[in-house]
Amino acid sequence: MQPLSKKLASLLVASIIIITSFAIGFSVGISTKPSTINEGLKITGWVKVEVVRDGKLIYVHEGPNLIMNQGKNILAKSFYFSINASQKGFNPNATAVGALGNSTTSPVATQTRLPTEISYVGVSRKIMTVNYVNATQNTLILRTTWTATGSVGAVQQAGLYNSLTNATATGFMAWNTFTSTNLVNNDQITITWTITLS
Repeated sequence: MQPLSKKLASLLVASIIIITSFAIGFSVGISTKPSTINEGLKITGWVKVEVVRDGKLIYVHEGPNLIMNQGKNILAKSFYFSINASQKGFNPNATAVGALGNSTTSPVATQTRLPTEISYVGVSRKIMTVNYVNATQNTLILRTTWTATGSVGAVQQAGLYNSLTNATATGFMAWNTFTSTNLVNNDQITITWTITLS
């Protein structure tokens, strides 16, 4: 017959084994934290502004842009309609249009157009040329150049649209602001817009 102390020790060890087994089984059988896949898609833009006067570069600006709410919506619809061509109730038609503005208003994602868009002396909305597409880096580079046919004061904003028509507040995709610059007759201003999906 085992001494009482040995019986208690054996009982204690058995209890620990049972409790540990139950705990392990419980933790394996029930997950308290669901597994998730954290995969985010980010759109970024980078804008370069160059002004040339009499063949000389007189102004350069580079900086990030703000992606507008409409721009995100247009991109989402583009993805959808690229695989559902028969349901194109909305057609962004892959047009990239550049515009310039001279308002001092700060960019806000909910804006639907540049606050004061320039549409005179040769500086108005213009279709941008696709200069470069890097499929491996998910990068699209768009560029266009305006030649002023007169004076334009305080040019300090660039907008990216998907429509040449500025009569309606739709299709505003991205917005960039830069230091105010004045244009005179024959000045050329070039906007290079780099869009990256990452």
